[in-house]
Amino acid sequence: LLHTPAMAQTNWWEPDAFGLALATALVSTASWGSWSNTAKAAGDRVPFSHFYCDFCLGTLFTALILFLIPGKLALGHENVDLINILYASAAGSVFGIANLMLTTGIAVAGISIAFPLCIGTALVMGTVLTYLVDPKGDPKLIFPGVLLAFLGVLANARAYSLLQRERAATNAGLRTDAETAGEEPLTEEDDSSSNSFTRNVVICVAGGLLMSCWSPLSAQGLKGPHGLSPYFSFLFFTACGTVVGLGIIVGQQFGLNCIPRVGPITSIKEYLQLPILLHGWGFLGGSIWAVGTGANLVSGQPLGPALSYALGQTAPLVAVLWGLGFYREFDGAPRQAFLFLILMFALFIAAIALLCLSS
Repeated sequence: LLHTPAMAQTNWWEPDAFGLALATALVSTASWGSWSNTAKAAGDRVPFSHFYCDFCLGTLFTALILFLIPGKLALGHENVDLINILYASAAGSVFGIANLMLTTGIAVAGISIAFPLCIGTALVMGTVLTYLVDPKGDPKLIFPGVLLAFLGVLANARAYSLLQRERAATNAGLRTDAETAGEEPLTEEDDSSSNSFTRNVVICVAGGLLMSCWSPLSAQGLKGPHGLSPYFSFLFFTACGTVVGLGIIVGQQFGLNCIPRVGPITSIKEYLQLPILLHGWGFLGGSIWAVGTGANLVSGQPLGPALSYALGQTAPLVAVLWGLGFYREFDGAPRQAFLFLILMFALFIAAIALLCLSS
């Protein structure tokens, strides 16, 4: 045990009213649904491995700031049990692998496959396991809310599938026109998406199963009179996630592809030669994600970690709003795609309402 007499009472910041706790949990929804905008902004100018390294550093830096300021350097309750540090470290390590598998799954299989298999699995399994660890909230409302959110993920995936099918048909028409005109037909870029469907599904499902484990592990580390503060827990979480993530990325550059590599092989020299402003996109993305995850852990104390986690996992709602309003991703999409988007919004809104009522 680590005896911390000055920390006998909760002296770090956490929401002290339901409304504030709910707003804090919804910060995670907004952050998890928005951080990927930085990857879109970086685009092809930043190799994925460079972006992800900066992302990891951004998460660690932000976790340290949160520990110093709202966390007030508090380790946890009196007599912090060292086993809880191991839970936080395990949560971060599992997340480090799962997040890379998710991003790889999206790259090789596409959103329409990766989202229901990875995000859907993480939403359902993560909420169930977290509730078993710390059963706060009304399960008669939490689990129907999770089911509605899962259906929302499926509706989201179906909308993107219809959009991709429409674009493929348009591209096929362009190729036919080019061949008719005697021009060289358009060819698709040879990339990791040509890998076998079975392997892609395995990556997505494995990523979802691993992603579902970090929340219950974190909840276990925060639980009880010897638990960690959410800020100290998150600091260990990001430190281990960074070590694991960077380790996998570096290994991929030397041919150790335990997870299929996204993008070309690169080097430390190329990483250091990247302009500082381009490094900033990955760092900003990591910071946005870390603010959301920190908010999720902090709001989990008054709301219950299962409820907070489930609310955060409605983030695809925010991502679609960005896609619709800012990126105009669905311009020219078929009518069916918009119908599935409307269904998705209805399901997610109903899910959030049930989850809020469960506390």
